[in-house]
Amino acid sequence: MSSNLKRDQLPQKQAQNWRQNFDEEKSISFNLKQTQIILKKETYKLLAGENENRVRIYLGLEPEMENNQYVLCAYAVSAFLLGSGDVYVDYETPVFKLGIENVNWSDKTGMVIENIRRYRQWRNGELDTEDEFALMRKYIYPNAYLLTKFELHDIFNVQNKPEAELSFGISKTMNIMIYPEANENRSIDDTNEVFDFTYICPPICDEGSVYNS
Repeated sequence: MSSNLKRDQLPQKQAQNWRQNFDEEKSISFNLKQTQIILKKETYKLLAGENENRVRIYLGLEPEMENNQYVLCAYAVSAFLLGSGDVYVDYETPVFKLGIENVNWSDKTGMVIENIRRYRQWRNGELDTEDEFALMRKYIYPNAYLLTKFELHDIFNVQNKPEAELSFGISKTMNIMIYPEANENRSIDDTNEVFDFTYICPPICDEGSVYNS
């Protein structure tokens, strides 16, 4: 039951729905090869430190393709709370590449940044402009994830697990569209101006981070 859920834990039905939505999207806009993304306990301990900083996960693309598909990769850095607000700033190092093994890429930050930028080109539809759905990716796929310290603390400290797997799901939400004039029978291809006063994820990325350049 939902009343028994831990902090930040997804109900099973919701997690199932998110996985199903992501699986459906694979045939539409997600044309990447997905590899297993593992966060090891020892990596978490190095990134979190004594004060248990948050961990930010940046997505990237490998420079080499496999079977005509770009290969997704991920990098983890520590993010600390700046001041008393909700702004979390990234440490530049250490930075770890996450996979079956976690590899310290602190001496390869240039490559990390290039791989992250390559993913953002894919996200913006710049790598395969002939794909009619490519431009929609920026509304679906985020640049990065700021993991809360609660779920990681539970997995690594309370449950004492040696590793955690990071996978993906998609939530579908209804967005508001605001028009400057009323139209009872508005067509789908209506060309009038329309506004959207909502924000897509992530609104809390560190704008000054080298990995967010």
